[in-house]
Parts: sequence; C-alpha cells; structure tokens
Amino acid sequence: MILTDIQIEGFRRFASPVRLDGLGPGLNVLAAPNEAGKSTLLTALKAVLMVRSSSKAKPVKDLQPYGGGAPHVALSFTWKSMECHLEKQFLSKAFTRLILGPERFEGDQAEEALRALLGLEEASKGEAAGLWSALLVGQGESFVQPDLNQTGQNSLRGCLEQGVEQATGGAAASAVLSRVRERLYLLQTAKSAQPTGKYKQALEQEAEAQASLRELENRRAALEEDLAALDQARRSLREQEDPDRKAQDEAELLALRQQRDALRIADAEEQAARAALATVTQTLNSIRDEQERRRERQAAHRRLEREAAEMQHDLQALTQRTAQARRRYEASRTRREQAEQRQQAARQVLLTVSRRAAVLQQQGALEREKQILERAEAACTRLEQARAALAALRVDEAVIRRVRKAVREMDAAQAALNARATRLTVTLLPEASGRVLLDGAACPQGDMVLTQAAELQIEGIGQVRITPAVKDQEEAQAAADAARHQLQSVMQAAGCQTVEEAERLFEERRQAETRVAEARAAFVASLPAARDDRDAALFEALAAMRQDMRDRMASLARELEACAPDGRPEQAGQTDAALQRMQTTARQEEDSAARAADEARQAERAEHVSLSAAQGLQDKAEAALRQKQAEREQIGRELAVRAAQESEDVLAERAAGAVQAQAQAEAHSQTLRAGREAEQPLSVVEARIARREQALDNGRASVVRLREEIRERETRVRVAEGDGLDEKIAETGRAASRLRLECESYERERAALALLDQTLSDAEKTQTARYLAPLVRTMQPAFSAVFPGASLEMDTGFALSGLTRRTAEEFGRLSDGTREQIAVLVRLGFAELLHARQSPAILVLDDALSFSDSQRLESMFDVLADAATRFQILVLTCHAEAFARLGGRALALRPIPQITERR
Repeated sequence: MILTDIQIEGFRRFASPVRLDGLGPGLNVLAAPNEAGKSTLLTALKAVLMVRSSSKAKPVKDLQPYGGGAPHVALSFTWKSMECHLEKQFLSKAFTRLILGPERFEGDQAEEALRALLGLEEASKGEAAGLWSALLVGQGESFVQPDLNQTGQNSLRGCLEQGVEQATGGAAASAVLSRVRERLYLLQTAKSAQPTGKYKQALEQEAEAQASLRELENRRAALEEDLAALDQARRSLREQEDPDRKAQDEAELLALRQQRDALRIADAEEQAARAALATVTQTLNSIRDEQERRRERQAAHRRLEREAAEMQHDLQALTQRTAQARRRYEASRTRREQAEQRQQAARQVLLTVSRRAAVLQQQGALEREKQILERAEAACTRLEQARAALAALRVDEAVIRRVRKAVREMDAAQAALNARATRLTVTLLPEASGRVLLDGAACPQGDMVLTQAAELQIEGIGQVRITPAVKDQEEAQAAADAARHQLQSVMQAAGCQTVEEAERLFEERRQAETRVAEARAAFVASLPAARDDRDAALFEALAAMRQDMRDRMASLARELEACAPDGRPEQAGQTDAALQRMQTTARQEEDSAARAADEARQAERAEHVSLSAAQGLQDKAEAALRQKQAEREQIGRELAVRAAQESEDVLAERAAGAVQAQAQAEAHSQTLRAGREAEQPLSVVEARIARREQALDNGRASVVRLREEIRERETRVRVAEGDGLDEKIAETGRAASRLRLECESYERERAALALLDQTLSDAEKTQTARYLAPLVRTMQPAFSAVFPGASLEMDTGFALSGLTRRTAEEFGRLSDGTREQIAVLVRLGFAELLHARQSPAILVLDDALSFSDSQRLESMFDVLADAATRFQILVLTCHAEAFARLGGRALALRPIPQITERR
C-alpha cells in the first residue's frame, strides 16, 4: 500500500485546505518546526482510516478547528497496482466514499470495505482498531511499546496464522470477574474502555475547558512560533550551505560506492563457484545412478528367468482343476431351476389366501385411524375457543409498552421537578404543635419538597415566606403536567382506570396466549400428516384426513363385498377361521419349497465360486507368465543397449574423474565463502548509498525551500501582533484545574477496578505464548542490525520484555533512547508481518528517535531505509538537521484552494 496524496480541510489548526506534497514509495520525510501541523496530519490519517464518518462521539467533535466546521480528509493510495481513493467528511453533511480500482463504495458499504481491506474490527461506537493502531505512531508514543488491545492482538494472531485457545478460570472466578466488570462498565465502555456516564461527562467538560485554554495559548504563541521558526530556518540554511559538510558527504558516498562494487564482484565469483560445484555434483550423481541401475537390471534378469520356469509348471495343474469345476457347476444349475419352479407354485397359493386376510387387517387399522381423526377434530375445537377468548382481551404488548413508557416519563418529570426544588426539614417540640402553620394548615414534621412559594407562620413570632430558588420552574412543572396528561390519555385509550388494572389485563392476555399456544401445539401434535405448522396447512391436513377416511371406508366396503359376496355378517367369524387355517397351510408349503430352492441356489453359488476361482487362478497364471517373459526380454534389450553405448570400464573411469573434480570445486567454494563472512550485506550498502544520494538531492532542494520560507516568515513577523490574552488564559486555567480534580477522582476508581479486572483475566493470556516464536523470527534481522548479537524476549502482550546480549537485560532497566529504538523496531516488525501476508502496510513515525546518539541513529536510518524497499514509511520530525542524513522523499504541507473531490 503506497500513499500518494493527502488533503485536509477543517481539521484542528488546518481550517483552510492543505495538501501533503511529495508522497511516493519508500521512505518519506516531513521535516517541519513544532506546531507546524505534523501531529494534526497524523490525527487526520488515523481518523480517515479508523473512524466512521457518521460518528458523533466527542473525539470526533474535538477534530473541529476553532470556530467550528466539518473536518474533511481525502486520501489517495495504490494497492496491488490499483489506483484507490478514500474521502471522508465528519459531523456536518458526513459522508464516506471509497474507490478501489474499478469498484466504488459509498456510506456504510464503504466503511465495511475499508475495514475488510485493512483488517480492522469494531472497537467502540464508530471507531475501529487492529494492528494498524500500532503502525500510526503519534508524538510521544514512540517511547513505549505498542499497547495492543484485544482487537489488535487478534489481528496479530491472524498474521501469524495460528489458532487461539482461551483459558478460563473456575465458576467462582468468573462470577467475581463479572461483578467487577459490571462496576467498571459504569465508568467505561465494555469494548473500547472509553469513559462513559458521569466520568465521560466530567471529561468532556474538562476537555472543553482545556480546548479553550489551548486555543487561547495557541493564539498567543502564534507570533512566538513564527519568531522561533524564523531563527530555526536561518540556522538550517547556514548548516545546509556549509561546504565542509558537503565535501564530507560526497567523500563518504564515494567510499560506499567503491565498497558496493567490491561486494558485487565477490558475489559474482561466489555464484560462479557454486554453479561449478553443482554441475560437477550432478555429473557424479548421474554416473553413480547409471552404475546402480545396471547392477539392478542384471539381477532382475536372472530372477525373472527362474520365476518363469516355475510359473509354467503351475499353469498346467490349474488348467485341469478348472475343467473339473465347470462340470460340477452345470449339474448344480439344473437342480436349482427345478426347485425354483416348485417354490413359484406354492407362492401363488399363499398370495391368494393372504389377500383375503389383508382385508380383515385393513378394517382394524381403519378403526384406529378413525379415533385419531376424532381427537384431531376435538383439538381443533379447543383451539378455536381459546382464540376467541384471546380476541376479547384488548391490552396487548404494544398497549402495555405505551402505558409503562408514560409512567416512566411521568416519574422522570416529577423526579426532575423534585430534584430542583427546595427541601424543608421541620422538627417541633411537643408544646409547639398547632402553633406553627404552613400555608394556613398545621405544619407537618419531617422532610418536605417545596416546588412553589409557601408561608410559614409561627404563633407569637411572625411569618416566614419561603420562595424556592428553582431554575426553570415553569418548564419543569409544565413537563410534569404534560407527562401526567399523557399517562391519562394512554390509560383512557387502553380502557383501564389504573396502571395496576392494565398490568392485570395484560397478564390475563399472556395467560390466554399461553392457552392458545398449548391448544395449537395439541392440534399440531394430533396431525402427524401436516407438512408445516401454519394454520392453513393444519386445517388443510385435517380436511385431507376426513376425505382420506371416507375414501378408505368406501374402498374397504368394496373389498369386503368382493371377499364375501353373500354379505352375511354371521359368517364372518367362520370365514376368518377358515382363512387362517388355509393361510397357515399355504405358508408352510411355500416355506418348505423356499428352503429347498435356497439350498439349491447356495449349492449352485458354491460351485460357481469354485469355478470362478479356478478360472481366475488359471487366467492370472497365464497373464503373470506372459508378463514375466516380456519383462525378461525387455531387461535383456536394455542391458545390451547400455553396454553398446558405454562399457563398464569407461563408466568407472568417468566416476573417478568426477569425484576428484567435485572435491576441488567444493574447496574453492568454501574458500570464497570464508573470505566474505566479515563483510556487510550488499543490500544494506546499496540502501545506504541510495539514502546518501537522496540526502544530497534533498539538501540542494532544502536550500531553495529555506530561503523562500525565511522571506515568508519575515513578512508575517513584521505584520503580526499579540492579543494580550493572559487574563483569559488564567481564568480558563482555573476552571480546567477544578474539572481535572473531579476527573482524577473518577480515574482512581476506574483504575482500581481495571487493575482487579486485569488480575483476574491474566490467566487467559498464557495461551498466546506460542505466537511469539514467528514474531521474534520476523523482528530478529532488524534488531541484529541495531543491536549486534542480541536475542529477543517477548511477553504475552506481544511486547519485547528484554534483550539478551552478554547477559539478560529487562526492558524497564534500559535507557530511554534504547527503549525508544526498541519500540520503533517492534512496530517495524508488525509492519513486516502485514507485508509478508500481502496485506496493506505502512509505518508512520511522529517525532521518533529523538533520544538516539549519532551512531545508533545511523544504524536506525539503515534499518528504516532497508525496510522502505518493501513498504512505505512516513517520518514526521522537527529535527531537520539530525534527520537530513536519513534521505528519502522530502515532504511539505502546502495550502490549496480546495480539496479535489473524485466522483
């Protein structure tokens, strides 16, 4: 994935449209002073990739510039040789547009397509997360390793292509963890751990105060920024035009080019030696294979001659055995045909008698099915009665929801009114009873809520008028009256006098619905022939059962008439007994004939099996003999041809010469390989040369740019004026401090709950240890370039816990510069994983590597330049002098008339 264009408008400090010029493949560097907009650029990139345009969350509102506006970002990139474009506008007239080559997406469809492309998942309302969260490294984030949430860890596991096993605790631990999370989720969201409830409200108020304070300070610092930037530009120009520095850079570049040429010559010599060794080895293996094949073919020719003679003798005995088996089979087939004729005659007699007995069985079955039909009709009647009773009850689910909603709204309005009212607590001595009046009546003791003005009269003392200081009293009272009228209207529409009556009628309706469901279930159970449980199908099945019963009764009547033409019922018992005796006799005769036929068939099958076996053995023996003879002749011809082409003595001489040549080629290859063990890789040297060449080109362009920048800033400094905002800044700072104390109270509670939640769920992370080996293998080359001879130690959160050089070193005990370098290398490893899986991958670093010494910084530059040959890297820095030697494409933020929209 290669970013080719970024345009921003209405985004924090960029109220007017700007474009990031110069983007392209490989290494890209934006060197600009503090508060030039580098961090805002990274924030815009994160928003366009991971935040839905429809989100109204507070972080999205914070993207607006001072004075308001709709944040708008347009991003162009290439992916798999396709020209792609992504555009989003937030808050006002929000939209999302995504173009992936020939495909176009809009709105939510575009958001889902983007998340599928980048491997992101929903982390909180309107915001996605994944491994990309660790690749866009904001200012200050490079000092710590990436803290991957669950979504990011799942993305990393997907890159490593391994399964996940979850480890859970016992039932008691799960219950405790559930209660802890219930309390925790009152202060933060479940998925993204974002603040919510009162904590979120306090944070929003504090953020608003901080935003106002930052805006005031930014306005005051605008002039200071121009002055500092002017001084920085003048100093950078002097350094860029230093002739000693240019001469030193050119000398270093010449030395690197000479080193590269020497490495290329050595590579060519080593490749030629390997090719010669491979050729000699292949020749020797071919000669040895030929000798082994000749020995094997000679032994096979002698073996085949012996086997062919033995098989000829066995074939004669098998031919005689096959003739005897054929004669026995013909005799058994004649006996089987005679037995089957006798069985067929007995079966015909049995079928005639069985037909008469089947009519009597059908009559009994028809009586049982008639009872099933009667039960189904009774169940249908009960279902119709239950539905009629249900239709008479008017209070259904929709009605009771409206009633409950009206009750909740009335309670909320009354609670809001009471919350704003004045509370009066009265405690009287026994002798004061009746001497204190409230609005002309005896004053009650205890707590009272006053929503209107009241007079408190004390005998012998005077009167006290109490006027509640209720803000928006009329609006709150009107809201309470409106909620009460709404409840009355809903109750009248439901035909109920009280809420309790509505709840009772709704409960009766639920019971009636249960009775209908039970009656319908009984009706469905009584209809086994119904294809589904819809009413139309059920009644259709019942009607079909009635019609089927009538048809079968008519058919049975015809069968009875055919079996008993005289139609005298009194003879039915006698006919049944006679049929039973006739059926028993016919069945016995048929069984006897069937046994005789089975015995004859079994005898025939046995003889046929014997014949088939004998014939099969004979055929196999003949085929095997022919095959042996053909193989023997083929091997004889092959041996004669090979001997004619090259004799055994000549072949042995060629083998001895090949062994000697192989030893010489292998010794030469080992000598070349041993001489190059201490040399640097050619790719690293070439990357260093390309970086130095790019740095020289950038230096020349930087001189022109710095001169133009100096002229522009000198003009702004002459016309700029301060605003005198100190008083406003002090007032806003005090308000922000008060809100910060409130937020810290909520934060302490949330941190305690989060710590307990983390402690209980640590056992679930032990299974992730098996993912660490592939991740370490991916990161090891870059770490070896910066920390020679070091091996990595990863923890279960996919973070590096320490290095092993001469001894093991914990990550927390390393210096700030080393920890920052490690954090950058870990993120570089994540990007390498995405690139290896053919997934979109870039790395953006904002003011990283600021604590590195010159030697370590040079090594980091080499690693970044090498990685940039595989995927795109953006470096945002305010240290233009230190990063001038990094090379890469020089980027700049330029004002534009308007964002170029693609339709």
